[in-house]
Amino acid sequence: MSQERFDADDRAAIVETCTKMTYYIDERRWADLHTVFTETITLDYGDLFGGPPTDTPRAVYVKNAERLLGNLDATQHLVSGHLVSGSGDQAGCISQVVAFHVKPNSSGGPMWTSGGQYDMRLQRCEDGWRISAVRAVQRWCTGNREVLRLGKLDA
Repeated sequence: MSQERFDADDRAAIVETCTKMTYYIDERRWADLHTVFTETITLDYGDLFGGPPTDTPRAVYVKNAERLLGNLDATQHLVSGHLVSGSGDQAGCISQVVAFHVKPNSSGGPMWTSGGQYDMRLQRCEDGWRISAVRAVQRWCTGNREVLRLGKLDA
């Protein structure tokens, strides 16, 4: 791996790739979501859902995201404060995130909101930067977390 620092174009491409992940989820662009990940992704959502990190095939991740989030009335991920690190063909990007999940229901409030950060690792590929790992760190949450389960049940 080269020890050269990233130039402005690489930094912008890394941030854009990380931003596309949540944009494609919020816009329900499941086919496009495939384009931001490597073939296998190391996922660590332990802070949100418990459990250890897993190495997950990209197709399985996208299918699970669609099943979990696609039946909600809306999601909105506000992602900012990107801190890019690394060099050569390997990068890291820490981003602050606030995620809104909306599903009116009879089991409580219609919204669950979670705030924290994404710690992502990226790899330069032939067609650009791709995310190879995502760790979600939850700092706070509020509202009715059941909206996630209720959205999934409607599938």
